[in-house]
Amino acid sequence: MVSSSVFGLLALALAQQACGHGYIWRVTADNTIYPGWDVALDPMLSPPPARIAFGGGIVGPIINISAAEMACNFGGSPRPSAIAEVRAGSNVTFHWSHWLYSHKGPITAWMAPYTGPVSAVNPNDLSFFKIAEDTVDAAGVWANVRMMDQTNRTWTATIPADIKSGTYIIRHEIVALHFSTGTVPGWEFTPVAAQFYMTCFNFRVTGGGDAEPSGVKFPGGYRADEKGMRFNVRNTTGGVVVPGEKYTPLGPAVYTSKYGVDLAEKPVTVVSPTGGGAEADKSYWDAQQAFLETQGKIVSYFDSMGG
Repeated sequence: MVSSSVFGLLALALAQQACGHGYIWRVTADNTIYPGWDVALDPMLSPPPARIAFGGGIVGPIINISAAEMACNFGGSPRPSAIAEVRAGSNVTFHWSHWLYSHKGPITAWMAPYTGPVSAVNPNDLSFFKIAEDTVDAAGVWANVRMMDQTNRTWTATIPADIKSGTYIIRHEIVALHFSTGTVPGWEFTPVAAQFYMTCFNFRVTGGGDAEPSGVKFPGGYRADEKGMRFNVRNTTGGVVVPGEKYTPLGPAVYTSKYGVDLAEKPVTVVSPTGGGAEADKSYWDAQQAFLETQGKIVSYFDSMGG
């Protein structure tokens, strides 16, 4: 068992790793709360903790849309040793750490079916179909700004009710467009490109139908010449797009279920982040909250610099 003080020291020591970029520290799937992949704490745990997430990735951007990492980020190790159980038609909510207001752009969720053990899955061989997308609302406010303005910094997608039951990889992504048309003073070293931030998770869907939507592979899901790759998000006031501008989403259209379902709400269940009992879990959660607070201060600093 690791004490809260040791967890806290690890979190603070790794604060710079997170910089201003966010990560998914928790996932609520069909009312079961699962640990995400904590970039500060989880790499320090031995043996690796049981997670539904593909671990080992980075919180920095991927800018090469032809890179293998476009599927599920860098690393992907350890592979998930747990799986989230959800009913078709239920909701999946991603809990983000603090995210930069400057990193405006779309938020999406994708699913790809797989067979066999998840340890043998090559994410580049999977066909992902888009199940949810959020860009700019009717008032002109970007998805990430609305997410950050929520108290709990969450974003929710719905599992299509009609898809076939089975095992899936869910790919959740934010695309940041702040440097897609140019940089700003002090950030000239940064490549002019869209930035991609994604994490993949292991899921089992039950109670589904017979739909098997077609998908795209990553890399290959996006094209360099798509209109949505280049958009001047700095031509805004208070995070609101200037009237008359319209963003064109990247990639294929969202798959929509042919029907809906009414599901009885499940009781809330919390999955242990440590498997070591109540005291170990409390130590983990205390350290996690301390790190999230530190990461929030780093985000505020980078936002104040226009980053």
